[in-house]
Amino acid sequence: MSGGPATREFVWREAQAALLDQLRRNDPAHALRRATRSLALAAGREVALVGGARADDSGAGCWLGGPTASPAALQAQGWSKPLDCTGERVGTVWFATGPAGDDRGALLDLLAPLLETTAELLALWLEARGQRSPASLSLVQVAMREAGTYVWEWDLRTDVLSDIDEGALMLGYDPDALGHTQADWDRLIHPDDAAGAEAAYQAHARGETPLYQTRYRARAADGRWRWIEERGRVVERDADLNPVRMLGTQTDATLQHALEEARRERAVAQAANAAKTQFLSRVSHELRTPLHAVLSFARLMASDPDHPLPPAQQRRLTHVQQAGEHLQALIDDLLDLSLVEAGRLHLQPEAVVLADLLAEVQALIQPQAEAAGIVLDVPPVPPGAMVRADARRLRQVLLNLVSNAIKYNRPQGRVRLSAQASAAGWTLAVADTGSGIAPERLSELFQPFSRLGREHGPVGGVGLGLALSQMLVQAMGGEIRVDSVLAGPDGRGGGTTFRVMLAAA
Repeated sequence: MSGGPATREFVWREAQAALLDQLRRNDPAHALRRATRSLALAAGREVALVGGARADDSGAGCWLGGPTASPAALQAQGWSKPLDCTGERVGTVWFATGPAGDDRGALLDLLAPLLETTAELLALWLEARGQRSPASLSLVQVAMREAGTYVWEWDLRTDVLSDIDEGALMLGYDPDALGHTQADWDRLIHPDDAAGAEAAYQAHARGETPLYQTRYRARAADGRWRWIEERGRVVERDADLNPVRMLGTQTDATLQHALEEARRERAVAQAANAAKTQFLSRVSHELRTPLHAVLSFARLMASDPDHPLPPAQQRRLTHVQQAGEHLQALIDDLLDLSLVEAGRLHLQPEAVVLADLLAEVQALIQPQAEAAGIVLDVPPVPPGAMVRADARRLRQVLLNLVSNAIKYNRPQGRVRLSAQASAAGWTLAVADTGSGIAPERLSELFQPFSRLGREHGPVGGVGLGLALSQMLVQAMGGEIRVDSVLAGPDGRGGGTTFRVMLAAA
């Protein structure tokens, strides 16, 4: 066949003529012969049309575009374009190799109307011969594609992967961008995953597994790695039982893989957290017994009327008692923290009268405020104000918040403990006049053992109080919020307010 490619008008006219031929004669074979000759004329080269799912399925029928063309010669030296109809492979068009610099993409774009017509006619011809899947199966294949699953067929004799364009579509490549063989597809597989995929195939090919199944990473058109879930089965073997043909599916499993990784990481974190909780619980119990003995004997020595201690030793014993009480408070916090994290903290929700609660907190914390030179302000609470909470745990939370407000305040500062009605119940606020907290560090407030860079400051502690307070409030169905303003150069104008929001009783 000589000459160059035809015009687009010629292609459209020939496509319409082939369809009209089919309408007049109702003979797809005759219409296909005309369409194939038109393809050869429009392409300016020899063309062979092969019907069937496989590119070399010459048994399905072949129509030549010229007297000297042959399928074997074109398959050996030419190039091909698969033909699909309603998502199902119906055949292949083989083109003779053109001159140097031949633009195959431009040629296929020119021939698109004729190629689509040829695919439709070929589908009719295959259905008439009973060689094409019913339309319902084609729809199933389209539905699978819409759901993210793509079908492939592999001829092991020629290494042709007839549905490679399905996988290309999944990874964002253009049709015909990858080649047409399994080797072309293998080049996309991540080097670290190639051996595993090959081992899965070999195990199935030897009959050791009923199904080929593997998951690997493949390079997408945008350069990123996508996880592919691939399944397949050998459907044809030769006389020596060697695999000849395989069918299978591919699914983009990137999201599924990420979810599974997240679940695994969560399980590991939960196991580590459970081990930590168990460790803290055991250590806390083991420390409480000897510490209780130390504090008991220290109190006996301090109050023994028969053997009074000299003033110097009494002062030293006071330091021992203070250190022991601080350690006991730390152990209590650790034990509470482990119980809350393990979900084993037993709360006793009840109606808590706020006026009584705030008065009790004020009485307990007033000595600390006076020793630090801090004014503690507790405005009157409206009569009948009640929240639903565990009274002991809520008192623990407020004592911790007010104690922190005193410790981290400025000299001659103020702390205000108040209660105010809200839409959801009551808000208990603890406001101080301290130096405030930098906005970028607010997210660290409720992290265990975080002291916002004050680990080596004059105020003692290990950073458990706020984390435990938040957990206790949440366990009671409430919420803690915090607002803070940094102080000016003179140390004034700043402050932090913690708000504990609970439901009304």
